Amino acid sequence: MAGPLDFGPFLSLSVVERRALAVRAKAVRAARGSHLLRAGDEHDAAYVLTAGRIRVSGADGAVIATMTAPAIVGELAVLEGRRRSADVVALEPVRALRIDADDLRILASERAGFAKTLEAFADARRTSGFLRRQGPFSGLPWQEIERLAAELRPARFEPGEDLVRQGERGDEVMLIREGETVVIQEDPGGERQLARLGPGALIGEIAVLTGSARTATVRAVGIVEALLVPGDAVRAAVKRHRSLLDRVSSVMQARHRPGRTGEHRVERAPDDPEAVILNDPGRAVYMRLDRQAHAIYEDLDGERTLRDLVMRHFERTGRLDPQAVFSTVAALQASGFATMPHVASDAPDARLMRIADAVLAPRMEIRDADGAAELVHRAAAPLYTRAGAIVAVMLGILGLASALPLLRTATLGDFGVVGIAVAFVLLLVAGVGHEIAHAVAAKAEGCRVGRAGMGLFWFTPVVYVDTSATWAIPRWGRIRVNAAGPLFNLAFAGALGLFAHLLAGVAQDVVVWLALANVALVVFNLSPLLEFDGYYVLADLTDTNALRRKAMRFVFRDLLDRPRRPASRREMGFMAYAVAALLYVLVMSALVLRNVPGLVGGLVPTTMGDGVRAGIGVALALGLTVMLVAPFVSEAIDARSRVEPGAA
Repeated sequence: MAGPLDFGPFLSLSVVERRALAVRAKAVRAARGSHLLRAGDEHDAAYVLTAGRIRVSGADGAVIATMTAPAIVGELAVLEGRRRSADVVALEPVRALRIDADDLRILASERAGFAKTLEAFADARRTSGFLRRQGPFSGLPWQEIERLAAELRPARFEPGEDLVRQGERGDEVMLIREGETVVIQEDPGGERQLARLGPGALIGEIAVLTGSARTATVRAVGIVEALLVPGDAVRAAVKRHRSLLDRVSSVMQARHRPGRTGEHRVERAPDDPEAVILNDPGRAVYMRLDRQAHAIYEDLDGERTLRDLVMRHFERTGRLDPQAVFSTVAALQASGFATMPHVASDAPDARLMRIADAVLAPRMEIRDADGAAELVHRAAAPLYTRAGAIVAVMLGILGLASALPLLRTATLGDFGVVGIAVAFVLLLVAGVGHEIAHAVAAKAEGCRVGRAGMGLFWFTPVVYVDTSATWAIPRWGRIRVNAAGPLFNLAFAGALGLFAHLLAGVAQDVVVWLALANVALVVFNLSPLLEFDGYYVLADLTDTNALRRKAMRFVFRDLLDRPRRPASRREMGFMAYAVAALLYVLVMSALVLRNVPGLVGGLVPTTMGDGVRAGIGVALALGLTVMLVAPFVSEAIDARSRVEPGAA
């Protein structure tokens, strides 16, 4: 039968010695919620838990561990001869053996094996305590701390010895326990001291998490005691705990020396001499920067840390504004213009992402559609004129007006399989024509067209063409490019309305329905309250970059924090836009909740039963409502927390 001391460090003693020690120990009990030990008490005994569960908390109240019998507590204070540093509280009725400090010390002095085992056990406990108190692992659940502590191994470095060397590869992270180190950058001109790191500092996390070589040398100033954490253990912990990923990523970003990701074109903005357009030709990505943001971009040389960039900004402007620098660098990194430390993903996860992308967003794509767009532009150039626009508008209005008398109450369910197929094909033609109109307009304005394609996004058909090069042209040119797509749909709707007069029956119903669907596309795309063509037209007409974000920030941050009247026409416009956007979400949500259940009920077969049909309709209506409301709420929350980068 197992005895109360048949576990842990006591197993290095003989059975007779364990039994004798248990006989000399005093049996104690603790009721639920009572203290077994208190911080500050004398180191007079260790306690062996034989039944029950306890909570160990630091002097600041933070939970260090929850322990279940069998377990030993209080031995660290005895071995180190100091007062207790933690409270031990019973979480349920507890039974324990109180081993007198003198008995424990005498036994350790007489039995070298027991002393060594007990010291190793105590050192593991010290390591766990250190991980909980200092460094990026503090705050993790105690089970994760214990798991990491079991993987650690101690290391000692003499003065002048390198803990890690720049350029080397390694798969261990070091956590400084005692001592001080200096971080050194080795340049062609010699060594340059970057920083000093002391207890609690993490070393080598960039190499372990990104798979890159060490970015700097870390050298011991005096004797340094460190804990070596295997890379696999760190990566596993980061994967299990998002808070650790955020903390380690923050450390990595602070030490990172951002540089430019390649050769980028910098062109003056056509409508603002103080702004520039940053262009990555290889990715067809554009970003607009104001004068200060451009200066920060120019400072990205791969040698300066974020702290260096802040000081450079201070030297130029006389303002110490680290948040503006951080936000600008983050925006450049998010757009792919600046390097950033990435946590390397596991290969299985990457494969799963590729599979998910192929299933949820399959697509056919032309990587460089500029040549095809040029051919279409040559053929359609006469249409891209003022006269062509007038003809398109007149065609749309007259054709739709002539089709109204033909309008009858009909749904997709009345069209039959062939009718639905024809409707789908012609809707696809409308989408393709809409994007071709954008491409032709872009070519007419002298811009290059990037990728083009079609596919599914979450099982919804999409057609797209990259006309982002229009960022570099005057705003009136961008207005014409953005208006070209809806103008095509209006003309196409009119043409369908006229064509409907040549048909009869179901065929006529299908064509009239398609004409109205194109009108709906025109209204949808021209709505300035959604970030589609009409929004960008309005942004250019008002000469306001990032109109929606600025309007949301003005109303949901500036006015909510300090209520006041709008001080200018611009602020009145911001308020009107935000209010209109809110009303749009409310009205559309009401229309969806009222009409979608009935519409879906008409499309779902009656054989499924009234209850099932109604349930599907309500579920779809609620889902669409969430899709309408959630982005607006997210934008309002983001507006309150966002600090604007230096993008113009």
